[in-house]
Amino acid sequence: MAQNVVINSVTYQNVPEVDIPLSGGGTAKFMDTSDADAAAGDMLSGKTGYVNGAKVTGNISSKAAATYTPTGSSQTIASGQYLSGAQTIEAVVCANLIAGNIKSGVTVKVGTGTDDDSVTSVQGSLTTPTVSQDGTSKILSIS
Repeated sequence: MAQNVVINSVTYQNVPEVDIPLSGGGTAKFMDTSDADAAAGDMLSGKTGYVNGAKVTGNISSKAAATYTPTGSSQTIASGQYLSGAQTIEAVVCANLIAGNIKSGVTVKVGTGTDDDSVTSVQGSLTTPTVSQDGTSKILSIS
């Protein structure tokens, strides 16, 4: 935001910034920050800015890359942090989830338990075997 600046009794209208030469070389730059509204929680930790002439140091933490392996419990990436690296959620692998390994009439779901949220579901086809024994030879038969 530009301001009216008075230097040696001379008024300069709508000045957005002032550069003042330094005795050792270079310049000091002064900018109007009166319309800024940043707070520490708006900037990454260690970064600085100025609000109304006051220095503000950020405090948002940064989360590096991480990999999450599915478990039986929910996992949460906390709010209020900057994701500075890739967050990877590993795939659910169901190599042995096949109908022949599951009792007939039973459906196994992998996911949260509702059809819309399930990763996969399999209807079982495994039936109860019939075991019989020949009365004479005593040989068992399974079918």
